[in-house]
Amino acid sequence: MSNLDIFNLDAESLVTPVKKEGSKDLEFYKPYPEDGKDGVYKSLIRFIPNASEPTKSKIHKYYVYLQDPSTGTGFSVDCPSTVGKKSVLKDIFWKLKNSHSAADQELAKSFSRKEDYYSLIQIVQDKNRPELEGKIMIFKFGKKLNDMIEAQIKPEYGAPANPFDLFEGKLFSVHARKVGEWNNYDLCSFVGEKCPIEVEGKKMEKNQADMDAIVEYLKTGPQNLASFDYKDWDNETTEKVMSIIRNTVPDGRLVNEIISGAGLSTNASSAPAAATKSNDFFNEASSTSVGSTPTKAQPNTSSTPTPASSLDDLYADL
Repeated sequence: MSNLDIFNLDAESLVTPVKKEGSKDLEFYKPYPEDGKDGVYKSLIRFIPNASEPTKSKIHKYYVYLQDPSTGTGFSVDCPSTVGKKSVLKDIFWKLKNSHSAADQELAKSFSRKEDYYSLIQIVQDKNRPELEGKIMIFKFGKKLNDMIEAQIKPEYGAPANPFDLFEGKLFSVHARKVGEWNNYDLCSFVGEKCPIEVEGKKMEKNQADMDAIVEYLKTGPQNLASFDYKDWDNETTEKVMSIIRNTVPDGRLVNEIISGAGLSTNASSAPAAATKSNDFFNEASSTSVGSTPTKAQPNTSSTPTPASSLDDLYADL
């Protein structure tokens, strides 16, 4: 069991670090067209599993950016519809959107939700920023790229492939350009055949030595992917949301009707469910469901990383 000592991480090493002001962008990979050659950013990346929690290798959430018309201040808040819960934000959006009043329909834009996906990636090749090659970073992307991932997992034709599999994943070609005023990723695609991950130029094999090397390599990347997962509202967040709704929507009766229907209480937090243990990180990473977003209400799970001892469980079969 001595070869498993590297998995005996202390609890402090699994706590999501508090990032210093100005350091947030250093973890994110941003292939913006204006930073590429002739207005097109091209690179080659590989999606990799989240070692801390393989079933959270791809994180999805809806969010709404709210702005208080009385103060001009705004903030982003996770939408409960992400996990299938009743959402006052979603309800008020559709109530206003379906109104016969043009003013209400315009007001609905203030509560329009957006969605993001987050995953860890390896930068395989980037001629725009070669210093990033070999690094592990966080990649934030939208629905179109997620559809490409799901098309690999459940293809209409051909054999399926899990892009997050460390030994049978595929490389992903990033092609970012401007279409009108917006960044466009329609020309991105998975390329080539299934292949193992490379670490320092060496193609990894499914043996103990290479698995150990992969684990050490994964430790060099961000360890806080779970921090981007959906978070239930606490009392403070609930109060801020309610205040902005009341300051934005002039019809008090409509607001009260929606709030009552949503069954909101001031205590929005709930107890986390027990963490699920895994027996084998590599097997879980290759078979984990990173496809469709859940549509039913899910049990509230804590985004806090699992205890250090659970890492032994992840590798119990190695």
